[in-house]
Amino acid sequence: MDCDIAIIGAGAAGIAAARTAMAYGRSCIILEARNRVGGRVYTDHTLGPHFDAGAAYIHFSNRNPWMREARRLGIETRLWRGWTHFEAWQDGQSLPPAYHEERLTGYEAFWRHLETLGGDFPDRSMADIAASLTEVQQGAITALSRLGLGEEPSRLSVHDYMSQAEGPDHIVPAGYGTLITAAAQGLPIKLNQIVRRITAERRGFTVATDESTLRARAVIVTVPIGVLKSGLIRFEPGLPNYIDQALDGLGMGALTKLVLAFDGERFGVAPGEDKIMLDAPGGAMTFECWPYDRNIVIAVTGGDGGRGLSTIGERDAIEVVSTLWSSIVGTDCRRHLIGGRLAAWWGDPFSEGGYATVKPGHFAARETLLESGIDGLYFAGEATAAGRFEATMTVAGASYAGWDAAKRAIAAMM
Repeated sequence: MDCDIAIIGAGAAGIAAARTAMAYGRSCIILEARNRVGGRVYTDHTLGPHFDAGAAYIHFSNRNPWMREARRLGIETRLWRGWTHFEAWQDGQSLPPAYHEERLTGYEAFWRHLETLGGDFPDRSMADIAASLTEVQQGAITALSRLGLGEEPSRLSVHDYMSQAEGPDHIVPAGYGTLITAAAQGLPIKLNQIVRRITAERRGFTVATDESTLRARAVIVTVPIGVLKSGLIRFEPGLPNYIDQALDGLGMGALTKLVLAFDGERFGVAPGEDKIMLDAPGGAMTFECWPYDRNIVIAVTGGDGGRGLSTIGERDAIEVVSTLWSSIVGTDCRRHLIGGRLAAWWGDPFSEGGYATVKPGHFAARETLLESGIDGLYFAGEATAAGRFEATMTVAGASYAGWDAAKRAIAAMM
């Protein structure tokens, strides 16, 4: 054997699995398809001012292990002020405070309606549950689905949404990706290793990449659900039918960011005066203005709007978003634009989306993946951090899942 545990993917789950294995005295090797670590947690420096192209918030920071890791590494974090401060825009004008207040009541009305249903009702979509609300309140839930979860509310399980943990959020001025990269220092990671086949043998596994093969006693697969569904990695023998059915019940959201960098002109908009355009193409789009006092605006959309922006390419996406931003500031912002960057996880072959979502009626799909049906093979990542972790769709959840998979793998070796 080349190692006790082969870990596929150097994102948060892979990093956590490797550190756990090494803490228990087990050897491991991480095979990463990209030329960097972090996966969907990536701090982009290509525009000069850096930004988080993927995950940006340390969710439920009161119990998130990355807060402890940031303190250990001496990386600053700050409390995030929340999601209710965005100034709403529609039809080219700012909406009155009363409209904003009605949108905010939509979230409360949504939860109150869930409480009236009790815990025992069929797993329906978020859109179905919101159907009894006012049109404005339904719009708020739709925006929440697209911008918070990256998917249309008609495709999201309400039971899965209800299972998500809540708590304060923190942000990382140096970048969440910077924190993850620092935590990976010293781990046995091989980059640019695209795994094509994992073969279960009588004693262990053979993992084949485009360049070589590796033998291990156990394998932890941490790649996103979108990659598993794409067939990039072939499993021999094939996975059980119940795993295929679970994968069919899961999708990948399309949360998408487009970042505009300017020459110092700020169009009369102060840092923190963030906007949300409710009638942007494909759905609502937020504009985070001058984060950390940097000369950038981060536009975020999701669901079908995110997919649309991802598929037209970076140049056209910059044109679309700069036009929308110009309509808010009242002048052609392109005269001061010095660059743009599209963070399109939906079109990335090593992610195939932002993070895993559950389709209505498939609430059990996440936990089903915890038993691969092949001894010594484990799936781990944000998609599997359900149940006792209550942390799916988060970096913390991926870490929890990585720890858990490594501990189960080690226990099976004893």
